[in-house]
Amino acid sequence: MSRPRTVGAFVRARRAAWERLDALAGRAAGGRLPLAEVEELDRLYRRAAGDLAHARAAFAGSDAEGHLSQVLARAYAALYRPPPRGPAAVLRFYREEVPAAFRAHLPALAAAAGLLAAGIAAGALAVAWDPGAAGLLVPDGVRSAVAGRRMWTEGLLSAAPGVWGSAIAHNNVSAAALAFALGLTGGVGTALLLLANGLLLGAVAAHAFQGGMGAPFLSFVSAHGPAELSALLLAAQAGFALAGALVAPGEWPRALALQRRGREGARLLAVVVPVLALVALLEAGVSPSPAIPAQAKAALGLGLAAALWAALLRGGGRRAGGAGAPVSGRAGPG
Repeated sequence: MSRPRTVGAFVRARRAAWERLDALAGRAAGGRLPLAEVEELDRLYRRAAGDLAHARAAFAGSDAEGHLSQVLARAYAALYRPPPRGPAAVLRFYREEVPAAFRAHLPALAAAAGLLAAGIAAGALAVAWDPGAAGLLVPDGVRSAVAGRRMWTEGLLSAAPGVWGSAIAHNNVSAAALAFALGLTGGVGTALLLLANGLLLGAVAAHAFQGGMGAPFLSFVSAHGPAELSALLLAAQAGFALAGALVAPGEWPRALALQRRGREGARLLAVVVPVLALVALLEAGVSPSPAIPAQAKAALGLGLAAALWAALLRGGGRRAGGAGAPVSGRAGPG
């Protein structure tokens, strides 16, 4: 695209973008911007940097060059100022940056929820329609326990809680990390993982009900299941966001789009990991305990999941295009 040959035409053509950049930089210096405006600030900054290079070559010493240098300096300071440190930074991270990343990719969350639900429905319907399908879909240990009219989780309480808890946490975190990383397959791997997990859960649930173990099964999963499934959905949301940058990066270079989505995915995983650690403790100590009423387990499980979703949906920060985010050196690509 050719540039204007006179300084007057150059300023008239680009002035609106420079003024918008200067306004965003001024607002960012005073606090935070919504995620959409952070991206706009970064985009305008890069374009203005190209304008400055042209001004220095074609209109050296002009007022346009001097003004643009000042605008770019303010924008650079807003984009790349050092992030805050200490407990306040951690609190702001979880109160603002994580909810912003969550709200920025709600369609990806909806896709993840739909795939998981489809897998659960398929597994349950397959076993309900043909009980013999349990031989293919339900693990041997679960089928043996149901045949003996006992829960396959009875051994959890007889073992050291820390041992079982760490093993459960390791497995859950590994599955969540895989759901995120498989976004690099264009989302195909993440989708298959969700379907497989849903298929297993639905098949086990249907088989438990067919074997007269439905109530004990629900009692077991009610304490930890809602939060565990919520964490899996968040990890898959991050994976689908990553896939979006790979498949449709938009105006960003693909590498920069992947970096940006990778940072947003990492923010979601920063919630997923502690949630799964708590889930592991519940699954090893609370879920299998016959001393805790089923109603109490259900209230605990649903309450934890509700608190997680409420925190993500009501997190601080102004909304723009579905998300708010603070400006810092890591706010935009580059």
